[in-house]
Amino acid sequence: MRRAKIVCTLGPATHTYDQIKAVVEAGMDVARLNLSHGTHDEHEQRCRHTRRAAAETGRSVGVLADLQGPKIRLGRFAEGPVLLEPGDTFTITTEEGTQGDRHVCGTTYPALAGDVTPGEHILVDDGKVTLRITAVDGPRIRTTVVQGGMVSDHKGLNLPTAAVSVPALSKKDQDDLRWALRAGCDIIALSFVRNARDIKDVHRIMKEEGRRLPVIAKVEKPQAVQNIEEIVAAFDGIMIARGDLGVEMPLEHVPIVQKRAIKLARRNAKPVIVATQMLDSMIDHPRPTRAEASDVANAVIDGTDAVMLSGETSIGHHPVDTVRTMARIITAAEEDLLTRGLPPLTDSNKPRTQGGAVARAAAEIGDFLGARFLVAFTQSGDTARRLSRYRSPIPLLAFTPEPATRSQLNLTWGVETLLGPHVDSTDAMVEQVDELLMKYGRCRKGDTVVITAGSPPGVSGSTNMVRVHHIGEDDSPAPSPTATPRDPS
Repeated sequence: MRRAKIVCTLGPATHTYDQIKAVVEAGMDVARLNLSHGTHDEHEQRCRHTRRAAAETGRSVGVLADLQGPKIRLGRFAEGPVLLEPGDTFTITTEEGTQGDRHVCGTTYPALAGDVTPGEHILVDDGKVTLRITAVDGPRIRTTVVQGGMVSDHKGLNLPTAAVSVPALSKKDQDDLRWALRAGCDIIALSFVRNARDIKDVHRIMKEEGRRLPVIAKVEKPQAVQNIEEIVAAFDGIMIARGDLGVEMPLEHVPIVQKRAIKLARRNAKPVIVATQMLDSMIDHPRPTRAEASDVANAVIDGTDAVMLSGETSIGHHPVDTVRTMARIITAAEEDLLTRGLPPLTDSNKPRTQGGAVARAAAEIGDFLGARFLVAFTQSGDTARRLSRYRSPIPLLAFTPEPATRSQLNLTWGVETLLGPHVDSTDAMVEQVDELLMKYGRCRKGDTVVITAGSPPGVSGSTNMVRVHHIGEDDSPAPSPTATPRDPS
């Protein structure tokens, strides 16, 4: 069983039902809808195809809606792309209606002139062109070209050192979020997160729409790295978005940020995704580079919950082969990893909650007894995520009556989720475990499983029970003998 999950971005290369079914069969666990591109109708069709393919293949597949975020861009160039050469002067202006040429261009961000100062740098098109600000004259930001190159319509601007005042949710993001909630997506990703407060507007809109989903913070700005602990605490998970992160901060720091963020997310039982350029060469070629294979394997060895494919599956020529290749790399890394074991959570990282303590006990008991499975009964997924963070080599099954929880757990390391009816007692839990695991041939009579859940069942966040069970056997505690009443005389 592969433990680390695969997130695939859907796009023109994976738009039809047959294309999406093929990537599901190849190993896609979560479908990413990149709302920076495409229309709502196109994404809705991909979402429907994903649901149908999951049902027909018998695999659980979640759907993640990735909001564009407040991306700052250039405006339009009147006569097409222009070449900026080192030493050229180039002005970016917030004046409306500016038609760009090799000397000036507009921007989509009206407050840009108020957020930058002379001496700072502006990076264009993911850092391909570097501009140094020499003066700010009203709405005009005057710059000198440091590193030249071609620029064209709507190329992105990165401001590594500027504290931009742009809101976390643009008007487009708000509209896209409402669409995603109504379309039945399972998870939301918020771009360009800077601090924990950025989640508030997302939750406000969710409250207005009457649907609360997990929110993943995309770590792609230096401010997010500085505030990483509060972001992990406030959000439901994080994505290490190495594309913009490697532009906004020195790229040699990105691997260290990745390792630190994975540890922190695991410590807090929050899923973490490592994203961007993982198998980038497979956009055009049928095989990855050795460095890319090592990159994926090292993310798995570091303990990431999921790895993500972007252009490889959205616009690439080999989307299905790419997913299969990623699955093979993960499996090979895990074969070695599960033999040696991930670095354990240290005593300084001991559980801070009742649920965490119970999950740790369940993992240790399972290891001591050589259990066939660890079983978590969960409404919200919290119990399964707490068990997952111990990265036990024992397979982890999550039983839930909630289809949404099943889809959301597709981001969490090592969790396989089974849908079952709601249970109202621990004996009913045991009966459901026996029935489903025997039915699907996952266990034989007498196999040991360790069950953890909340008692009474169905109360989110109440994990307080561990039970060792032998499949098909009645191992419930014997009733206490009835005491003989004492003679009142």
